[in-house]
Amino acid sequence: MGAVRRLVDADTGEAVPYAPYAFAGRHTQVDKARVEAISESRAFTPSQKFLVLWWISVSPEGMDPLRATGADISKRVGMSADAVGKINRKLTKHRILIVRGRIGNYNLYRISPYIAFHGTGLEQREAVKTCNPPDIPGFNEMTPARWEAQ
Repeated sequence: MGAVRRLVDADTGEAVPYAPYAFAGRHTQVDKARVEAISESRAFTPSQKFLVLWWISVSPEGMDPLRATGADISKRVGMSADAVGKINRKLTKHRILIVRGRIGNYNLYRISPYIAFHGTGLEQREAVKTCNPPDIPGFNEMTPARWEAQ
């Protein structure tokens, strides 16, 4: 194992205080403008918006799908399997979810890498090349999010 490296102030030569990254679990890069657009869109119901958030939190690293059926998901989120299936189909139609495999007749999904990605920036750049951008009513990629303009 190598030595621990510390940052040193270039002017004083003293060690820069260090604080460990104190958050538990995995972390994901999220496109705040797209999530804001989904959250504020009247085209999606509160249940659909909830599942977008859930998909952001559970999509595996890279482009792997979540290996779970609608019945599995419904138990985790407290919805019926029919409701989960209907929502997943709508989110897929808008390319918010993408299909990345199958179990029998059931599609395996993950969140679009345009919305959220767990991996390096380079890996995310390669991942977005494999799918089209989401179709989020009211979102215009050329218009910065309101929070950036404030």
